Amino acid sequence: MKKIYTLALASVFMSGAAFAGSGMHNNMHNGNNMNNTNTATITTVVEPVVDTIVTVEQIPMMMDDQNVVMTGYIVENLGDKMYIFQDATGNINVEIEPVVLGEMVIVPNTKMKIKGQVDKGDMGEPTVIEVDYITAM
Repeated sequence: MKKIYTLALASVFMSGAAFAGSGMHNNMHNGNNMNNTNTATITTVVEPVVDTIVTVEQIPMMMDDQNVVMTGYIVENLGDKMYIFQDATGNINVEIEPVVLGEMVIVPNTKMKIKGQVDKGDMGEPTVIEVDYITAM
């Protein structure tokens, strides 16, 4: 019985190879390039995962536009999308667009987690964190 299955399997592979070979020959003969297939290339841009918490004290050593995650408290609203963020090491100004804040109400004694980028600013301007995401902890 094993010989019959082996023989049948071998004939399937051989006939498949013959069809594949004839198809390749026909495509090459007709001037078609085998590289022209109906496949699509999908490119996905993935934001780097930032999960290491940094402190306010570490911000001056970071590069401009570097992604950061911080935990602490929004202690004051300075107006015009600017707030003071504070953790155990100090405080820094953060810019939170209304669309990022949404319906969230900021209460000074609620611990927050923010994700954003360091904005070193131009000469003489203080470093600010541009917030992309904020949530209460």
